Amino acid sequence: MSQARKPLVGYWLLGALALAVSIDLIHACLALAAGPQERVQATMKAVSAILEDPTLQGAKADQERKHRVRQIIFESFDFREMARESLGTYWGKLTPAQRDEFIELFGSLFERSYNRLVLRFLGERTTLYGTESIQQDRATVATTLVSKQDARLPVDYQLVRHNEQWAIYDVAIDGVSLAMNYRAQFSKILSTSSYEALAQRIRTKLEEEPL
Repeated sequence: MSQARKPLVGYWLLGALALAVSIDLIHACLALAAGPQERVQATMKAVSAILEDPTLQGAKADQERKHRVRQIIFESFDFREMARESLGTYWGKLTPAQRDEFIELFGSLFERSYNRLVLRFLGERTTLYGTESIQQDRATVATTLVSKQDARLPVDYQLVRHNEQWAIYDVAIDGVSLAMNYRAQFSKILSTSSYEALAQRIRTKLEEEPL
């Protein structure tokens, strides 16, 4: 009996090893992506690979799939820069601990919007890459999500360069900047409330609308 099971165990181990290698390759591609457009492409391919992985389908793999997509997003996006931009001058009033807390909260909030507005369409739409514009340490990469019915959704990525590596710090969907949209919301809240009140509202929203 034990000998009959060995091939099955071997296949399972090979599958697990292949999956581990593919994850390592995804992270390596993200780290080595040279230019702004290559960085965006590597991110989209990494997310698509996870969403299409046959071993990560179904309800049982739901949490693991979301966890892996989250890892890719947090590696590809500069949430410190985004959080700072979203608070404007109020950022300077926060303590280091509050800044770290807000970066995590903002990252989770942004991830949900990005997943709802962009990532959920990757499996049913084709991503076309347009122009790449670079000005010193900032860049814009234009993309378009095209459906089978030829419906088109422009999605432009804003990137910033740190130590020769590019990171995404904003996404404009059909001309609307997600980061600036959050900035307007946060500014309105902070004009009459405290940072603690803002942080609590974000926590409540994340609890009410889980990813």
